[in-house]
Parts: sequence; structure tokens; C-alpha cells
Amino acid sequence: MALMTSMREKMHVVLWALLALFLLSMTMGGLVGGANIIDQLFGNVNPQTTIARINGQDISPDNFNNRVNQQLQNSRTAGQNINDFQIKRARDTAWDNMLQDVLVSQEVERLNITATDEEVMFHLENNPPPFLTQNQSFHTDGSFDMSKYLQALANPEGNEWAPIESFMKNTFIPNYKLQKMLDESIVITEEDIKTEYIKRNINFTVTGAHITDARVAKEDAKATEEEIRTKYNETISDYSHNGLRSITYVSWKKEPSSEDSTTAMVLATKLMKRAKNGEEFSALANEYSMDPGNQNTKGGDLGWFKQGRMVEEFDRAAFSAKKNQIIGPIKSNFGYHVIYVRDNRTDENGDKEVLASHILIQTEMSPTTLSNLKKDATLFSYDAQDDGFDIAVSEHGLETGSFEKFDDAGYSVTGLGGLRAAIRFAFNNKLNSVSDILENNQYFVVCKLDSIIPEGYKDYEEVRSQIEITLNREKVKKATLEDANNMLIKLSSQDIDLKALIESEENLDGFKEESKTLFQGFQTIGRSHFVNGALLNAKPGTILGPLETNRGHTILELLSIAEFDSTAFSDQKEKLRELVFTRKQNGYFQAWIDGLKDNAEIIDNRKFYF
Repeated sequence: MALMTSMREKMHVVLWALLALFLLSMTMGGLVGGANIIDQLFGNVNPQTTIARINGQDISPDNFNNRVNQQLQNSRTAGQNINDFQIKRARDTAWDNMLQDVLVSQEVERLNITATDEEVMFHLENNPPPFLTQNQSFHTDGSFDMSKYLQALANPEGNEWAPIESFMKNTFIPNYKLQKMLDESIVITEEDIKTEYIKRNINFTVTGAHITDARVAKEDAKATEEEIRTKYNETISDYSHNGLRSITYVSWKKEPSSEDSTTAMVLATKLMKRAKNGEEFSALANEYSMDPGNQNTKGGDLGWFKQGRMVEEFDRAAFSAKKNQIIGPIKSNFGYHVIYVRDNRTDENGDKEVLASHILIQTEMSPTTLSNLKKDATLFSYDAQDDGFDIAVSEHGLETGSFEKFDDAGYSVTGLGGLRAAIRFAFNNKLNSVSDILENNQYFVVCKLDSIIPEGYKDYEEVRSQIEITLNREKVKKATLEDANNMLIKLSSQDIDLKALIESEENLDGFKEESKTLFQGFQTIGRSHFVNGALLNAKPGTILGPLETNRGHTILELLSIAEFDSTAFSDQKEKLRELVFTRKQNGYFQAWIDGLKDNAEIIDNRKFYF
């Protein structure tokens, strides 16, 4: 392609940063993959060189890690703290996106979807992708300026457009064409649009009653031991596992030491003295205060507050001080406070109030403290490996924790939070092995592998409570349904209306008239697809039910439906069509992707890495 071969130098960095972001996040239909991928090994794949194989296509660890790092960078840019949870979420999102991107690319190749040079030019001129429209060099007053963009296209100055053209030809346009092919299967009827309008604009006025578990006898809501056992035997395949492990561990929490607390107190004391010696309190607060909601620009100002509003230690000191008095350091769970009581008063109700500012010095863990914790953990690990875990625990005077019967897909450890390294240790070592130091953002940890349970099924006692809860819920639903059906029989066979029936019944959660759109949902009922579906097809005066809700079942009387406004419908029609299309597009694409995933041969080696 000769039409464009370069781009202005000033655009280079920003453009390619946006392109990289776009490549890593691009999904058809605006979706992010979220299917549940089952780890299946279809062959021997070296985990040292291949983190995944998708229909024979190998994915390198570097490729995957680049995606994870990009996800983490996005989180940092959004101002989020990077902790174990964020790292796990980044890995999961990167995996889902990578899987989707590869499957889409493979499908494009299978269908032989290509792009011509002419199509590339058309899209660049008329349908530029997001990474181009987001480029600040093409913006005026914060919005994309087509004239600036077209000027850049027409006046190349280097070799920056060539890779853009390649991306458009080999990735963007083929994917765009595939999306259009999928979109052709989406049908939007007049009834779809009308239903959407009704859900969003038409008020339904209802009255009725909830039949909840309060109406269910205890004996009818509790599964028997025999029922639980039978359910376990019937569904035992749901509780299969590829092997389980149990560990014992000791941990060292990454928290400030007494020395760190003393350091914070000393600093707070110095600041108090400086303030008492005449330095401006607000300036000191702006420079030193660690109160995240009151620093840098507020000068530590807390405004007027009543007695009892602050933490106990702070409250007691502030209301004991005199006007214009500086006191401290006052220790609380937040750290050390230097308090400047600027004024005090009693309001018209006789309540005491204080006008105050403060400087908060938090107790932070020092590098020395962190180093000492790691040293303690290291020494324990050496002793445990040499002399035995239990002996080392006794000699070091430590307490142990445990995590029992977990599989190799886990991430968190009870009592420690996210610690994938402990899971990996347990499945890659021999019985009674002692780990080296493991760590997350909260702890240093040393583990011992206590038990290895071969592939099989979870014991009855392990899953009994889970099954019992499920059966109890089913019994309650069944009982409320039966109760609701009996009420309907009374309504049809006796000379009684719904209001009178509600008044005559005990423990019946009746509610008065409520008028809402189906999109808003009824506050007294809660959201229920069953309720919405029934109301859409009902006429005023109709008794509806029993309708399942998250609270049991409900019986409704549809009192009235607001008038359908044909003019408003006509005005909103195109916008509603777009909403319905987008929803159907997303659903259709997700179903299509899920189908590709279900039929794909996927080897997932992530467990060897994390």
C-alpha cells in the first residue's frame, strides 16, 4: 500500500500505546469473555514453554504475562491498589480475553475472511478504530476531530502508518466482517421494540401478597438425613476431584512493630511542639498528615462536630481541651493524632460541639521491620526442613493454622487470603515436605504438606451441609408454591376477593398498591422475570400467580396499566431498537463464543505458574 507510509513524530508514542491497549482489550460486540473453562489436558505440553494450547496453537508464558501486566497497569491507571485479589482478577481477565481472541482469530482464518487494500483505506477514512479516535493528537476540546485525523492521513511524515495498515488489514477489518456476519442472524421485531418501550415507560399498578418461608412449617422446610444422603448418592459425580491436599502453616503478618509505633509517636510529638512554637498548624497538616480524607489542601480541618462522632480516644481528648489548645499525641486505631481545638460551643439542644483540626501520623511498617519478619521466617524454614516442622514450631514458639482438603484449582488459603504459591507447593511436593518462604501482600508463610488424597469423590460429610442448604431451599420453594396454589383455589371457589383473603390469612406478607415500570421493578416484590413476563401478557383485573420470586412465591392482582403513548413510542423507537439490538448482539456473540469454547481443545498450564 502506497497511500500512507508514515505519521507525525509527535504522535508516535501515544498512538502506539493506544494501539497496544486496544489489541489487548479488543473484543467483538464489546464483550469480555467470561465462560467457565474446564482444565483439560489433551496431550503432553511442556509448561516451561507453553502456558496454554488452544486448538493446537501454543501460547507462550511471555504472551500471557504481557496481557496480565497490561490489565494490572489499567488498574493502576484507574487508581486501584494492586493486591492479591487484583492480581488474580488480572490473570483471570487476561486468560478469558486471550482465549476469546485466539478462538476468534482461528474462526476468521477458517472462514477465510480477508480485507483488501481498498477496504483498509475506506475504514481508515470513514470508520477509524478506537485506538485512533482516542489519540489526543486528533482531538479538539477533548473530542475527536475528524479534520485533524484526515489531515494526518493526507500528510504522512515517516513510517508510522504501515503497521497500522497491517493491523487493519489482518485483524480489525476481518473481525469487523465476522461481527457483521453474526449480526445478520439477529432479528428485531416490532413486538421486541414495543415490549422494550412498555418495560421502560408504562406503569403497572399491582397489589398482592408474598407467600414466604414464614408460612412454611419447620418440618416442611428441613431435609431429612435420608434425603440428604440420597441426594449425595444421586449427584456424587458433581463432587469428583483430581486429588486433594491438606497443609499446616505458620505465618508472620506484615504489620508495624512497636519500634515503628514509637517512630510515628516521635514524629507526632515533634509536630505538636512545632505547632505550639508558632508554626502554622494548617501548613504542617498539609505537609505531614496521613489522613486520606483530609490532607494536602484542607489543612487538617474537621469542621464542627458533636461529641461521640469521633473515635473514643480522639473524642475524649478533643472535648477535654480548651479553646485554642493544641494537644497530643493521641493514639487511636488510626495512628497518632495532634489536635488543634480552635473553638467550642453548646448548640440550641444543649449538645457540646468542637471546631478542630488535626494531623494524623499513621504507624507504617518500616523496611527494617519487613526485613526482620522475613529473617524470622527464613530461620524457621531452615530449622523446619532440618529438624522437622513440629519441632521448629515448638522451639520458635509459634502458632499454626491449617487448610484442609483443597484441590489444585484454588487460589486462597483459609486465614491467609490469596496464596496460590501454597496450592502449587502442595501439589508439587511429597508428603511431609516443608516449603521455602511463601508470601503475599499480608504474610510471610511456611507450609508443611500434611496429607495427599488421591483422585476420587469428596466425602459425604464434606458436602453434607451444602446439600442440606440446597434441599432446604427446594423444600421451602415447594411449600410456598403449594400454599400459593391453595390460596388461588380459595379465590376461585369461594366468594372472596384477594384483599379479603389476605386479611383472613396469618403470616401472609400482603402489600398495598404499588405503581412502577417493569424496568424499575417493584420494591415490595423484588426483581423477578416471572413477574415481568406475567404482567406483560395480563389485563387489568387479572389475578396472577403463583409467580416465583427470590422470597418464595407471590400472588398479584393487576389493578391497572398506564395508557400506551403512541407518540412517545414513535419518538423513542429508533433508540429502543438500538438498545434491543445491542442486548441481542451481546447475547448472541456470547453464545457463539461459548460454543467455540465448548468445542475447543484447550490445554491450560497456568497451575504450573501461579
